[in-house]
Amino acid sequence: MFSGGVDSTLVASLLLEEYSLVHLITFDYGAELFIGNSRKSADALRRIYGAERVKHTMIDIRDWWLKAQIRNAKRFNLVCMSCKFVMHTRAIVYCLENEIYIHSDGSMREQSQHPEQMSTTLQALRSYYSEYSIDFTNPAYEFTTEEEDRRLAEIGLNFGRRLRISGAKGSHVHRQPFCLFAFFDVLFSDNPFFPHSKEAVLAHLRGNLNWGRELIANYFENKGEDLEQILSRRKRRYQRE
Repeated sequence: MFSGGVDSTLVASLLLEEYSLVHLITFDYGAELFIGNSRKSADALRRIYGAERVKHTMIDIRDWWLKAQIRNAKRFNLVCMSCKFVMHTRAIVYCLENEIYIHSDGSMREQSQHPEQMSTTLQALRSYYSEYSIDFTNPAYEFTTEEEDRRLAEIGLNFGRRLRISGAKGSHVHRQPFCLFAFFDVLFSDNPFFPHSKEAVLAHLRGNLNWGRELIANYFENKGEDLEQILSRRKRRYQRE
């Protein structure tokens, strides 16, 4: 899951140290400015690790994203959680279509005040991915901001000055898309009037899991493919590995 920002670029570099090919997925949900910015970091990774080892794909998820926001409209303070859930669901589809068994994102403990990066949320998502024989990992979760910058500098990447916003770790707008709804995450994280308890976030996520499963099933049904056969084949290979 690749925005092109420091977190996802760090994760991509860590994975490229371990695997011969890494797929970078950037999701376009129609509420971002500068969606093409992610290509800058993808191109930088290609220069460092080799073009043949980095595959960058842009995926349109506007239909699913809009349905998710309508479905969860009453939980406006969890708009980013709903958004990220759709990304995870579409990432599962991508993994199934491309015989991928490991998917990672740039979640970090330093940002765990955000519902989509809480440790309990990530654990629930790991269970969701495992239903499809996919390991969901967060390789940079324990990195500090300083460690992150140092690691990227070591491989020749300098993102420059971070855009600092209260309640956020900081990002670089010139290197990643800018979400028009990002202020929701900042506004409601650690907000005493709209608290994000782990229990409430998990209840919200679990309330969407069956819907996500339906999206995946319908996607393959519309393509005329048997999802059960795909999962059965993957499970056998997954267990062998």
